[in-house]
Amino acid sequence: MASDEPESVWPSDHSTVLAIVAAVLYLIPTCVLCWETIIRYRSWFFSCVVFGSGLEVGGYIARAVSTRQVDQIPPYAVQSSLIILAPIFIAAGNYLLIGRLIRAVLVPSRHRILGLRADRITRTFVICDIISFLIQVSGSGLASSGDWEGDTATTGINVLIGGLATQVATFGFFLLILSSFHAQTLQHTRRSAPRGWRRIFIAICISSALIMIRCVYRVVEFAMGIEGYPFTHEWMFYVFESLPMLPAIAVFCLFHPAECLGSHGGRGKEESSDTVSDLALTNQVA
Repeated sequence: MASDEPESVWPSDHSTVLAIVAAVLYLIPTCVLCWETIIRYRSWFFSCVVFGSGLEVGGYIARAVSTRQVDQIPPYAVQSSLIILAPIFIAAGNYLLIGRLIRAVLVPSRHRILGLRADRITRTFVICDIISFLIQVSGSGLASSGDWEGDTATTGINVLIGGLATQVATFGFFLLILSSFHAQTLQHTRRSAPRGWRRIFIAICISSALIMIRCVYRVVEFAMGIEGYPFTHEWMFYVFESLPMLPAIAVFCLFHPAECLGSHGGRGKEESSDTVSDLALTNQVA
């Protein structure tokens, strides 16, 4: 006798309740950040994190829908894409902030960290993340074209893992940038450094460390395959994907960068005059 139950596109158990709870939890920092960024501080430079947080909300809403329509590919694909894409925007916010902090906190002679100029850090890491994402999309598309089976799927999964490994390597280098910046601040902090910059730096470090945990989990998930333990047990997704990304976003509700860098993210008229002052001080010391 044929079963009346539709064939599920899900490789694991799936909970509608958990998806709804996650959507609600992500909605809270999204609303707070939206109010702080757009209304309170008018700090449009930080809108990428607000957008990324909104993608998380949309992803978990789509996930809740998909758990009720287990035979439908579109909602499953939407939730997967949004949840994978969202951290890229959160990471971009961290890239942007460290570039701004370097210029606001360190003397001009120290605006190059590990060979990268401060004004190019954001662009460099965002490009690396985009390349990584495109590799992941290509691998996922190749693997899914063969229904995640056969030689095509193996090739696709290897490409996907390569994209994820690229993302981990990129973020690992970014953590080195953070470490080097911290070391530089011990001796080369400018006199005009904005008050509260250390709180913003701590927020960046917390957010970045949590994103790194999430990235490593994704590599392990796909390395073990579609039938591996991470894919077939949903609790791992919520512990290593949902749980880290929530405080990675929420930390900026407590330490919003506009409190320290202003509505323009440190790119105000004061920057040029402070730079001249610090250049003069540097020349005197030399």
